[in-house]
Amino acid sequence: MGYPNWGSDTCGYNQQLMEQEVCGRWLAFSAFTPIMEVGPTRNVAFWNTPREPVYDDVLIAIWRLYARLHQRLQDYSYRQAKLAHDTGLPIVRPMFLADPARPAAWENWWTYEYGPDLVVSPIWEKGKRFQQVYLPAGARWRDAWHPEKTWSGGQTIETKAEVHQIPLFIRVGANLPIGDLNREWKESVEIARRKPDLKALESTIR
Repeated sequence: MGYPNWGSDTCGYNQQLMEQEVCGRWLAFSAFTPIMEVGPTRNVAFWNTPREPVYDDVLIAIWRLYARLHQRLQDYSYRQAKLAHDTGLPIVRPMFLADPARPAAWENWWTYEYGPDLVVSPIWEKGKRFQQVYLPAGARWRDAWHPEKTWSGGQTIETKAEVHQIPLFIRVGANLPIGDLNREWKESVEIARRKPDLKALESTIR
């Protein structure tokens, strides 16, 4: 539609139950769009969800992980937004834009480039733990979750992804502040499990 800066109302609006797996996958996807926002209304959040567990430490940990990563990528995202303004090249780029002559790039419609240095492959099906990811030709790509693994572009690979893991690949040689995602996930889980006294917190803002 010609709008390079966009996002989604992550986890939905109105009567959504904020299902853990759906919402977790959605949070990961939103981190790799220009605008990351969480959409639930009705005065609910991940610590007072409309279903069990009411205090969802898993979603809180996922949210922390990807919100921090989105923030670390703000300079990179800004550069892509400026490029989109100057040239019309979108920030989120379908694989066929990167490799138009390769049929696999057209078939792998769920995978995209976020700028030139990141390949993102969101998972939207519940229960799915493996993903087919096309990697663009002309570069080698490093798995953000398993940095010791790299692949040559121009091929489709299969990768495993638990609920908190979005398939994410970094162009080898790119200098991006991705950080150690596995360590940050572990830290986020430990923090989220320490449930605060919410009533005491509420009393401090009244």
